[in-house]
Amino acid sequence: MPIGGLSTVWGLQMANSSADQPFTVRSVLAGEQTVREQTLWAADVAAARQQLVRQGHVVISCHPQRRLFGLTRLFERSPQTNYAPFCRELRTLLAAGMTAVEAVDTLGMHADKVSAQLAIAKRLKPNLEAGLSVSEALFLLGDAPQVLLASIKAGERTSDLVKSLDDYLAYQSLVEGLRQKVISASVYPVVVTVFGVLISLFLLLYVLPQFAVMYQNLRGSQAAAQSKFIGFSLWVQANQWLFVTMCAACGVGLYGWISRGWAKRHMLALAARIPMFAARIDDFNIAMVFQAMVLLLRGGYTVTESLGIAGRVAGAAAVRERLAKALASVEQGQNIAATLKDNHLCDEVDARLLAAGERNGEFHQSLEVVASIHRERFELFVQRLSRIIEPILLLLVALLVGTIVVVMYLPIFDMAGRLR
Repeated sequence: MPIGGLSTVWGLQMANSSADQPFTVRSVLAGEQTVREQTLWAADVAAARQQLVRQGHVVISCHPQRRLFGLTRLFERSPQTNYAPFCRELRTLLAAGMTAVEAVDTLGMHADKVSAQLAIAKRLKPNLEAGLSVSEALFLLGDAPQVLLASIKAGERTSDLVKSLDDYLAYQSLVEGLRQKVISASVYPVVVTVFGVLISLFLLLYVLPQFAVMYQNLRGSQAAAQSKFIGFSLWVQANQWLFVTMCAACGVGLYGWISRGWAKRHMLALAARIPMFAARIDDFNIAMVFQAMVLLLRGGYTVTESLGIAGRVAGAAAVRERLAKALASVEQGQNIAATLKDNHLCDEVDARLLAAGERNGEFHQSLEVVASIHRERFELFVQRLSRIIEPILLLLVALLVGTIVVVMYLPIFDMAGRLR
């Protein structure tokens, strides 16, 4: 979602001083179709709204930012609304014969009792009652996915919202299926790593210091200092609060790194430097883009319109750049299949399938086959990677715990040897 008006907001921040507080505001400037999200400083919600209304904005939402010790929370992030439950319920009511306004009104009655996601209906209802279409009302919410908006617009063109919602839900289930495979494959390694770290910390913080004290009493400080592990345990025992503070700071930093999305960006950037991983990430993004194009082409969009909208689905910046170049070439009249191949969005086999689809007028079916090929490649890669990583992690955790245990008992073996 584009973010604009930062210079205006900065000026307002300078004008408003210590009595004001920050508000997160979503608005649309009159004559534009871009939702702006910005931070505005004002005395209260009404004052924040008035500032933007005087500048010609239509305010969509305005709420105060939570602050901790006078500062905006480090880990605060914009909530990502899941539209799939809402679309599923809306589709059921529309298929039952309700109008869009009636269906949204019905969902809004029980939004708080059924699901937090269905609270979308309450936000959507005023826009529909104002005479806007479903796509326009969704757009003004500011967080609706581009593919959903395009699918709804296609349904409004053909007067078949039920089919457009079915197409979007099918697309969303495919995308979520890919993501769930990644999550499922990563659960076991994460659990093994966490338990390994916890066991190691228990040994280092509780068990090993007891052994170290015993060795000190038996043989003096020189024997205890023979091992770096034992020396570290003694330091931890003498500086427990400092060590706990350091661990807490690391935990907070790790949580912030993950919750703000930095972990995902850094891991993807690292993976992009490894050819094998980069190719599979491309498969994931291309599968999503092509599947979105299938949905849009079935809804009556042209190839250029589908490329432009679906290009926003890709998570990798490199794929978005290649799609933009391909779109420019197609707009100049070049062959679609050849253009996608030249921009490394498909291989030779994929290009021939797409070319055949162009000739027989079934381009969207060929595109769906290509999307399934890339999806299967990515799924196979995830399965193989998980089978390789799991035993490696188990081995590393076993080596770590085993090393600590051996370090604890080595001095005992040394003492037994001396007694002989």
